[in-house]
Amino acid sequence: MALAVLTQHVYPVPFPILFPFFVFHSPSMTQHFLIFLCFFGLTLPRLFAQSDIEGSQDHPLLSRYPGAYISYYETVKHREYTFATGPVTGYRHIEDQETLAGQLTRVTYFVDRDAEDLSITEVYRDYLRAVTEAGITVLAEGHTPQARPRGGIGEGGWIGLALGANPFPQGAAPNLLFAGTSSSGGSFAIMGRVDRPEGPTYLALYGERHSQDRVVCHLDVIEVKAAELGQVTADADYIAQEIEDRGSVVIYGITFDFDQSTIKPESAPTLAEIAKYLDAQPDISLYVVGHTDMKGSLSYNLQLSKARAQAVVDALVEQHG
Repeated sequence: MALAVLTQHVYPVPFPILFPFFVFHSPSMTQHFLIFLCFFGLTLPRLFAQSDIEGSQDHPLLSRYPGAYISYYETVKHREYTFATGPVTGYRHIEDQETLAGQLTRVTYFVDRDAEDLSITEVYRDYLRAVTEAGITVLAEGHTPQARPRGGIGEGGWIGLALGANPFPQGAAPNLLFAGTSSSGGSFAIMGRVDRPEGPTYLALYGERHSQDRVVCHLDVIEVKAAELGQVTADADYIAQEIEDRGSVVIYGITFDFDQSTIKPESAPTLAEIAKYLDAQPDISLYVVGHTDMKGSLSYNLQLSKARAQAVVDALVEQHG
């Protein structure tokens, strides 16, 4: 059996070939030539390395696994991110998590290598080594070599909740992390933090053997910049674009009295922009969801969140009709 070798990948080819020439040893030259061309056409995608999507790049904090290519890339100047560091503690609930805000970079990598050639454990260990050597403090990590949709850190059920709290656009490549097909499976997660002069930076790395011939790794980097927190305001165009792209929008610039649902006067410009958007979209229906910090009990914060959301609705109706 001959071997077709391209870059670092080796694929068995059941025909004697000298690439890029076709060499056949058979009286039935035409018949075998056609058969080989059919075979070559079917295997062509596997013989050539995939390339990164246009406009994407590695984040300087962490390089890619050898042979990986970027299938999804996104960077947002300011966004909230739910950062989980503990296991699932109840029905679809992770107790140990915090809400971060800052610049978010999201990169999804595909590594198209067979499970017998590359295990999820190898990928996990190499990334854990790289994170540690880079001086990043590991806040939580875990991995399982087999498919196990449970709630331990790095297991399938945990990844579904941790990443599900930070959704992607419909049809985006990282959604494969919620739809693995391999019977061997296996997954991991590494959550870390590094303090830099410009502020703390958090790293969330998730990986899964999605199928027999593909590993999916997704990296989220959140660069928290304290000076910018709470300073991002929304305009009507921004609101429209976010809702069109994501189906939701996070709006800063609405502030409340401490531990209360009373809206402060400086929130008026942001409320006016929301009203401007609603005037331009008279048929749209939206949920308004309030936000609090993580202090206090869950039930208390839920009650305060609802009260603040209702206060926003009331202000829009009373002040802007």
